[in-house]
Amino acid sequence: MSIGCIIGLVVGVVGLLVLIIVAVLASLAIPAFQRVKAKASSAQTKVAIMDLEVAITAYQAQYNKLPDLAETDEKKIVESRGLLLKIIMGRHTPNDFGFYEPPPAYTTGKGRLITNDAGEFELLDPFGKMYHLHFDWDGDGSIPNPEHPGATIPAPVIIYSAGPDLAYDTWDDNVKSWGLLEQ
Repeated sequence: MSIGCIIGLVVGVVGLLVLIIVAVLASLAIPAFQRVKAKASSAQTKVAIMDLEVAITAYQAQYNKLPDLAETDEKKIVESRGLLLKIIMGRHTPNDFGFYEPPPAYTTGKGRLITNDAGEFELLDPFGKMYHLHFDWDGDGSIPNPEHPGATIPAPVIIYSAGPDLAYDTWDDNVKSWGLLEQ
């Protein structure tokens, strides 16, 4: 075997080792990046939930009632779209006074206000799903806890996001307005 062949073989082996090392490093970095991205999206979601909660509370303080959505069932989910958004954004209330300014539009459909095919507003969380809201329609100061059936939450409104797994009924990663400081 000539020296040129040996050098070529060594260069090939070294190149292969470099590729293997890069592949291993990439396989370690990608999951770490995904975790960081999910945490950042959860933090964005917490801010959006607080903004919605403040807007609804401000509306209630101004008009001495919750937004009139023709709803009375506290267990019924109200999604972050349509009439609710029109009301808190001031596009349906007297004097067009707004209590909520949606986040700025980004290039993707996640974490922003969009207009759906029917022409109604939809507010999406950073994971691309609508927020779920429950209201204290009977005014007793509590709402049934969707996470723990039979329990209640003392609030005029509760809001939650499906979280990174995109499933509303798996509560481990959901971002929710109750206990927000603990999350």
